This record gives sequence, C-alpha cells and structure tokens, in this order.
Amino acid sequence: MAVSKATSSHPPAQPKAKPQRPGPNHQLKAELFESLRHLNRGYGVALSSLHRLEAKDRRHKPRVFPAGFLASYRNRTEALRAQANLDLLRCLAGREEQEAERFGLLANPKHKPRS
Repeated sequence: MAVSKATSSHPPAQPKAKPQRPGPNHQLKAELFESLRHLNRGYGVALSSLHRLEAKDRRHKPRVFPAGFLASYRNRTEALRAQANLDLLRCLAGREEQEAERFGLLANPKHKPRS
C-alpha cells in the first residue's frame, strides 16, 4: 500500500543562512608568484630536454633531426616564456598598482592619487 508523503505549508524552523562572501586570501599573492615560478621551471625543464636531444643527436650520424629543427623549438620556447612572463607580470604589476593606491588611500585619506 502506498503512503502519501505529508507536505508542510509552514516555513522551516531554521532560517536559511545567507551565503557568505569568502574572506580575503592573504596568501594569494604568494600563490600567484609560486605558480609563476613553477611555470618558469617548466619552461626550463623543456629547454633542458631540447638541449639534451641536441647533444645526443650530434653524436649520431646520420642525424635524426634536420639541421636547425631543435634550435627552432628552443627559440620558440624561449620566446613563449618571455611573452608569458611579460604579459603575466604586467597583469600582476597592474594589480599591485591598484592595491598600492587603495591601501595608500586607506592609510592616508588626505593623499590624492596621481592622475
């Protein structure tokens, strides 16, 4: 025999909690720089591997890789690392400027930001 479930027309006894904003992450800056360090380490590992491939390839005749093939990858990897660092550090610098201005105003309310 099926039993019908009773429904309540009364609101629950416990009020629903308001969603809370997460607190400030005081380690975010350190985490961002640590991630950037890991990214650069990864590029270093890739460049080291390309160097080892070149060294091994030089010892074998005929060579496995065409002339300039690995050097091209090395140069593109270096260029990508430089571009990534430039773009990411510009973003971080912009954020640092905003924070410096914001906290400078909080510390000294009479201070006027540069235009």
